[in-house]
Amino acid sequence: MSPVVIDRRESALWARIDRPEAGNACSSEVMAGLENWLDRAVEPGVRVLVLTGTGSSFCAGADLTEGRSLLGNPSALWEFLDRGRDLARRLRSAEKPTIAAVNGAAYGGGLELLLACDIAVAARSARLGDRHVAVGQVPGWGSSAMLPSAVGPALARRLLITGETWSADEAALRGLVSEVVADSELDDHVAAIARSIAALEAPAVARMLKVARPVGDDSAWARETGTLREHIAAQITSHEAAQRLR
Repeated sequence: MSPVVIDRRESALWARIDRPEAGNACSSEVMAGLENWLDRAVEPGVRVLVLTGTGSSFCAGADLTEGRSLLGNPSALWEFLDRGRDLARRLRSAEKPTIAAVNGAAYGGGLELLLACDIAVAARSARLGDRHVAVGQVPGWGSSAMLPSAVGPALARRLLITGETWSADEAALRGLVSEVVADSELDDHVAAIARSIAALEAPAVARMLKVARPVGDDSAWARETGTLREHIAAQITSHEAAQRLR
C-alpha cells in the first residue's frame, strides 16, 4: 500500500502522508505517492489540492534513514535529494491552488512542502521549523529560497541558523501560516476553504495564482542546491574514509 492516501472530497483532491511511525518523513515511496497526487490534479472537477499528514506529524522532512543508507551510492543519493527538490518546485507551481492542512510537526522537508503551498492552516498543536541545522544538514528543497518571502529575511535567517521551532500561534503571528484552528476542526475548516475556492470562476483563480504567488528567485534555489551538494559531498567523503578504516 502507498504511504500516501489520496482522497477526492468534492472538488478537492487530498493527499495524506501516512507514515506516522516515521513522523511522515519523505521516503522515496512517499515522494512517488505525492507525485501521483499531483499527476491526478488534471482529473475532471478537481479545483483544489490539499496536503496533510496522519497522526501528530504533518511531515518531519526527508527520510534521513534512507538518505544515510545511500551514502555509499552517491548517484542514488543525489537522485533522492533532487527528487525532493523537484517535488517541492512542482507543488509551488501547481496549476491548481494548494492548501497545507498542517496537522502536526512540520520540520525540514515538511516545512518546505508547507512553504510550497499557497495557503497553510495549522492545528493548534502543530510545531514548525526548518531544523536542518539541528540534524547536521542544510536545506535542499527550497527553505532558504522560500522562507524570506513568507516571514521576511530576518526571521528566515533566524529559523535557518538556529534550528528553533515555533508553535502554531507563533507561526501565524509571523506569517508562516495564515491561521490556527483547533485540532479537531482542521479538516473541516480546510474543506470549507477548498469549497469556497471551488465556487469561484476557474479562469480567474488560475490567473490569480500567477499574480499572488511570489516571483521565483532561481538564483536562491541554485545557491541552495549548490550548498547542499557541497555539504553532502563532504559527508560522502567522510563515509568513504570510515569504510576504508573498517
